[in-house]
Amino acid sequence: MDKPDLVRESALGGRLVLWEESARDGAQGKTLMSADFRVRLAREQGRMFGGDGPRHVVFAAGFPAVCQEEFDATRRVALEAAGSVSPAAVCRATTADVQQACEAVRGASNARVMIVVPASDEMADAMVHQPAQVALADAVSLVRQARALGVFADVCFADAPRADVDVLAAAATALTAAGAGVIVVADTTGDLLVQRCGELFRQLTERVGADVVLASHLHNDLGLGLANTLAAVGAGVRVVSSSWLGVAERSGMVATEQLLFLLAHRTAELVGETDLWHTAPDLALIPAIARQVSAEIGLPLTVTTPIVGTGVGTISTGTPFVRPKAFQPYDPAVLGIEPTVVLTHLASARVLRAVAERVGVTLDRAETTAALAWVKAEAFSRNEAVIPDEDFVRFVSGLRTAAGAVRAGDPVVLPNPFPLTSVIAATTAEVVNKAKGRPADQPVALWVAEDERWAEFAEAVDLDETTRRFARELLVRERLTLLLPLLPGRVPDWARQSTRDGHVLVFGACWAPLRPVLDGVWPLHVSSANLTGSRPAASPAEARAMFAPEVHVLDALAGAPVMGRAATTTLRVGRDRALAHARDGAQDRGHESPDAYITYLRATYSDVR
Repeated sequence: MDKPDLVRESALGGRLVLWEESARDGAQGKTLMSADFRVRLAREQGRMFGGDGPRHVVFAAGFPAVCQEEFDATRRVALEAAGSVSPAAVCRATTADVQQACEAVRGASNARVMIVVPASDEMADAMVHQPAQVALADAVSLVRQARALGVFADVCFADAPRADVDVLAAAATALTAAGAGVIVVADTTGDLLVQRCGELFRQLTERVGADVVLASHLHNDLGLGLANTLAAVGAGVRVVSSSWLGVAERSGMVATEQLLFLLAHRTAELVGETDLWHTAPDLALIPAIARQVSAEIGLPLTVTTPIVGTGVGTISTGTPFVRPKAFQPYDPAVLGIEPTVVLTHLASARVLRAVAERVGVTLDRAETTAALAWVKAEAFSRNEAVIPDEDFVRFVSGLRTAAGAVRAGDPVVLPNPFPLTSVIAATTAEVVNKAKGRPADQPVALWVAEDERWAEFAEAVDLDETTRRFARELLVRERLTLLLPLLPGRVPDWARQSTRDGHVLVFGACWAPLRPVLDGVWPLHVSSANLTGSRPAASPAEARAMFAPEVHVLDALAGAPVMGRAATTTLRVGRDRALAHARDGAQDRGHESPDAYITYLRATYSDVR
């Protein structure tokens, strides 16, 4: 065979060669790549190295003995991607398998076969029912067979860590003399620890001739595939097996994207000033290839997947947003990734404003505060950290529409946090009652959301100062509805629509995301969001189905639970912190009785003086 072995030349010259296993060994990880995708992946991976793809990538296209379809897929890669990579077929150590593997790649430029031979007695007994030394010796004739068919031959020592190092070294030397291009040392069971891995490759290097090219094939069962491969490189190995996304049997093997990025981006720290490349890889192509592989084999990229995960280049918290370089090991721009600010429950006001600017939304201070509170509540409601930009824009738009509707005197349905149902609000009781389909003069609770309004309102309440403060705590923290006694002859005009039998019905909680709707609106009346005779709406969808189209519905807390919601509990408040139960509701139902709930309130707010 007169043509040069580009892989051997690269390795012997100190250059790095990736032995890509995602199409072949990845199948043992219960994944399948179509023939079309194998060709595409081989071309894309070779393109990372420009015209030097065949010198830097051996693409294990398949195991032809599996079936006719696998043979055909391997053959297509060999014929259609040979200019981009060095294509390889993998086979067992039998004459028939070697013949078949050679047929799958023969005629392609830089075609190779890898013959898997058991290296330890335990593995040899399982695979070929004979001693490992015999199996290794028999592989010499198989290498010659492949070479005679015009194909470069490589040999994989399966289960090498449990083999005798001297036996391996002698076999590697004999196989190389017979024409083997690369000797792949495989940690088949994924059992190697890092120190032992480095020692194994150093011991082999010391015992073989300078013409023997060793390669690593290291699994990730203990989470050490990457560290072990770097240890092999540190010991002088220049052909390294890897797989996109680490896919392979059991827990996989070293991930191509991680290994390639580290060796290219941190070369000096890992191997000194050695030049590993004929053409340095274009690292900006890594994320796109990883996404393509993910889509093909159905293995999702997660937020925490190194190098190519969905969290790379994203910022969601305050300090990293201000000083990103202090919180990242490398500039994502190296991978062609532009930093992106995302909204999560950890967002700060700065992060929120940055996202708003990106989506073309300008927020005032009140809207910023409200939107930030909504983002955090929405994330917990959905049990999903990231809030999509479109949902954020929809909330801000809905908030502004709701604020405009309230100020125009129209009825608006507003959400509440669990376990409360939605409420309907308007500046007059008549509007609320009309929307609910009940008599216009029916009393409707007064919504006293602002502290300044409460101070004004409290002057008309016939309660001692301590009880007023106690009532305010119940309104704000418990989100109760209260019946408060009014001073005789002191009923303000704006409270008359909420007064009956000398008591005013009051709701005082203000869920933070609603501030821009409620602030500055006075008077404001509120009631459960339901038509007369129907149960209160537990979700925006229920509210829209229930009310007429002119009733605006603010859509928020999209993922919040619908079941288990109820209207607020109503209590009557008297002097000296006296409480009496007036209506069952969401707050008291978790207690044995209304009296038990009142006892709980007295104990919880005993420090209010």
